[in-house]
Amino acid sequence: MNLKCRLILEDYRKQRNDFIKLGDTVHTMLSDIVKELGLTVLAVEHRVKEERSLAGKLERKGDGYNTLEDITDILGCRVVCFLSDEIDKIGQKVEENFVIDWKNSSDKRALIQEDAFGYLSLHYICSLPAGSKWPDEICGKKFEIQIRTILQHAWSAINHDIGYKSDFGVPREVRRQFARLAGLLELADDEFVRARDNMVEYTEDIRRRIITDDADDITINMISLNEYVLNNQKMQSIIREIADIAGAEISEIDPESYIPQLAFLGITKLGDIEIMIKENYDLAMTLAKKALSAAGLDIVSSSVALRFLCRAELLNKNYDFNKIVEFLKISLGTKEKAERQAKYLLSQREEC
Repeated sequence: MNLKCRLILEDYRKQRNDFIKLGDTVHTMLSDIVKELGLTVLAVEHRVKEERSLAGKLERKGDGYNTLEDITDILGCRVVCFLSDEIDKIGQKVEENFVIDWKNSSDKRALIQEDAFGYLSLHYICSLPAGSKWPDEICGKKFEIQIRTILQHAWSAINHDIGYKSDFGVPREVRRQFARLAGLLELADDEFVRARDNMVEYTEDIRRRIITDDADDITINMISLNEYVLNNQKMQSIIREIADIAGAEISEIDPESYIPQLAFLGITKLGDIEIMIKENYDLAMTLAKKALSAAGLDIVSSSVALRFLCRAELLNKNYDFNKIVEFLKISLGTKEKAERQAKYLLSQREEC
């Protein structure tokens, strides 16, 4: 290693702690960006290059660097998101919060050839602005931010492990395989976005139909049931009544666990729940009063109405002990618990 490279390494040793401090700062900023955007991501991560790794880089490419400042990946940060359209959302916030070295930054997605293979990350070379709220010793230092999807991340990891970073010297058949794989991953990324958009569109349509009382024929699933509990006026009224009985606040939870219970009762459409409310409201409220009036609860879940409506259905439709046990096992798990609850529930039939 020549003198210039040895001086760069010496400078790295002196500044390593500053890069560690910078890494922690940038990691926090990226995490805050993700939170501000309301996104769920696979990972926000960073690493400071180890001395051995930097030495190896200098051995290979030392002629291209004159000082430590010429090396822009001493600190590398990465955000791995789930959907490809989230890359640009995060990227926009990165551009707003960091000083971008546009000359050395690149959008790999735009650079890739249509018949080539590679990973399609968005790369920024950034720094913190001097004279800002951060310590002077970490401002102005350049670092790399990569933003990619989980599929792009998998591609990069596999590609790096195999070692095919270019097509030079790679057999033609292998190049074709990688091109097909790259196309499949890109298509999968696009389809995930479409699936998300379809879910949003479906949810909005279900919500609109529930609010306008045009949802009787909608099949019960995790989306339709949740929207029904949240937006149907009758259901919301019952939930509030039960919460008042307990003197408790309402905690909104996903009622998905009630789907198999409703199916057991033959309730598969939202209109079936409407009928269940009409037929079982009085008994459901009586059961709720017996169970909750002296329970001393501070919080009841938003699915509490389904709980008592289902139990009232069991009693009003004269389900026998074994069937009630079978129903209760869906939520309670063990036969022993289900049998105890079934005996208690049948005792309420006699009292009511």
